[in-house]
Amino acid sequence: MRANTPHPHVRFVSVRQPNGRRLLTVLDGDTLDSYTRRVVQVAQDVESNLSHRVHANRVASCSSDPLELRLRAWRTERSAFAASLSELAGGRGALVFADVRRCYPSISPALVGAELRRIGASTADALESFLRGLRSVGVRGLPIGPDPSAVLANLVLSHVDRRLEDLGLDYLRWVDDVVVASTEPRVALRSVRRALAEIGLALNESKTKVIVGAPVAALARSWSPTRSTRG
Repeated sequence: MRANTPHPHVRFVSVRQPNGRRLLTVLDGDTLDSYTRRVVQVAQDVESNLSHRVHANRVASCSSDPLELRLRAWRTERSAFAASLSELAGGRGALVFADVRRCYPSISPALVGAELRRIGASTADALESFLRGLRSVGVRGLPIGPDPSAVLANLVLSHVDRRLEDLGLDYLRWVDDVVVASTEPRVALRSVRRALAEIGLALNESKTKVIVGAPVAALARSWSPTRSTRG
């Protein structure tokens, strides 16, 4: 683990993960509280705009006084996702596994603000301004690590959920991992790619794959998201 401190309120810590290294953003107590307080104000509105097909980083409880933002337990979410994935794969010809490239760093303050305005959040301007302030001290996109970022990322990625639902596609999403069941996997993959492009995001092509035929059900039964730092 390595750390550096470009600003007294923000430091970055590089941590090793199974698929490489990730740069976490560590905010000081006051800055994290300020971030959390702003997100708590919109958390329930965000939740009400998320599909039941979205797992992970869902809000379990939140409060302004005392200040609290608690996400659903990871193990419970993972079990629910695995069960839903197995059901999704039943009788389908193919599963498309799509991953977003550099998801959190690619989510700009302007994009967060736009999505907050879409759901009618009165604090959209204040939250966008707060994130712009973090950008001025070296944070790219959403800071990786803090729970408030997980809530905002789910909101932004709900754009992909809506596009897939509009097309009548069956899917699941775990943070920035999208799984689509389809008899036309190329069409499904193209739809995910287009939906991401509409909000300035892109697929991580090296992690995106299509599984066709008999292995689909077996893969669904055995596969579940690994635990990793949010972002």
